[in-house]
Amino acid sequence: MKFNKISNLDTLRESLSSNLLINAPAIHALFGSGMDFDCYADAGRGAILGLKRDRSNVIFAGDWDGLGLPVELLPDEFFTSACPPAAYELLQSDRTIKEEWPCWYYLAPESYGPGPWDDLGELSVDDVAFISQYWELGDDPEAHIRESVEKFNSACVRVDAKLVSWTGLHYEIGEYANLGFAHTLDKYRRKGLATIVTKSLVNRLAKRGVRATSHVIKDNVNSVALCESLGFERVGEATWAFVGAPPKE
Repeated sequence: MKFNKISNLDTLRESLSSNLLINAPAIHALFGSGMDFDCYADAGRGAILGLKRDRSNVIFAGDWDGLGLPVELLPDEFFTSACPPAAYELLQSDRTIKEEWPCWYYLAPESYGPGPWDDLGELSVDDVAFISQYWELGDDPEAHIRESVEKFNSACVRVDAKLVSWTGLHYEIGEYANLGFAHTLDKYRRKGLATIVTKSLVNRLAKRGVRATSHVIKDNVNSVALCESLGFERVGEATWAFVGAPPKE
C-alpha cells in the first residue's frame, strides 16, 4: 500500500474538516497539540497517516476500509490516539498491542435549557495542581490541564470554597469541543454533581454555538451511564493504544 507525503497541510486540514465531527480528534492531534507531524495519504486521499517527527506517535484518520497498513512507514513501537476502527483492526492483525483504551465517541445534546447548573463557576489556574492528581493520562497532565483551563470553558462545584466536582475541555475545534478530565471526589459522589457540571459546560458552550463531544472508555460503566442518561448520542468509536512490533512467529 503506497502512501505519499502531503506537502500542503492546509489542504489536508481543509479535507479533514469536511467531516469535522468525526475528524476533530485527528485535527487536534495533527494541528493543535503542539507536536510536529509528517503527514501521508493513500492515492485517493481517503486514508491519512500522521507520523510525529520523533516517530513516537502515529495518527490514523479518514477511511481505512479495505486498505492495508503502510508498514514501511510505521516505527516498531508507537502510541496512537483516537484511532478509527478500521485502522485499529489492521493494527490488531499486524502488531502487538501493549495497552489499549477503546472508547465510545459521544455527541452531547445542543443544550439542556436554563437551570441551576447555569449558576456554576469555572475552574481557575489555582485549581490545576489539585485537578492533576486525579487525571493520570498523558505525558504531562498538569501542563495539559493548565492550558485547557487558561484557553477554554469549564464548570465546577465548590463546597465551602473547596473544589469537589469539575469538568473541562481537551480541545475545541470549530463548532465542536471535547469534554475531559471530569471528576467528582469520592465523598461527594451519588449526589448528581457530575450531571450538574456536565450540563453547565454543555450550556456554556451552546451560548457560543459550540457542541460538546466526549470520548469515554468502554469499560468505564459509570461514565457511559452518565452520558447516556444525559442524552448523549453515540456517534462512533476510537481507540488509544501503545503499539509494539509485529508478534514473533
